[in-house]
Amino acid sequence: MSKIVFDFDVEGALHADPYLDQVTLNYLFAQTKESIGKGIERKLSNLTCAEHGEEPTITITGTYSGSAEQLDISYHIDTCCQIFMAQVIKTLNAIN
Repeated sequence: MSKIVFDFDVEGALHADPYLDQVTLNYLFAQTKESIGKGIERKLSNLTCAEHGEEPTITITGTYSGSAEQLDISYHIDTCCQIFMAQVIKTLNAIN
């Protein structure tokens, strides 16, 4: 199974918003991690490099901007070789 690493954080101060306190933000992070994690696991289950037998590592970084009040998500993919990187990207981008 692929290794999935999450790194979620808050950038800046949260506005005085009665609907978004730290508890709610932590819930948002947890739900986002669960949803993204399940999707990646489903797409990459049993995917290993044919040449090296390695599995990919996917790092998902989430940054909630207190000033912009938005959550930005980015992905970083680590693989053993470029050919496997292309295969992982193709699999993640496939609509299914």
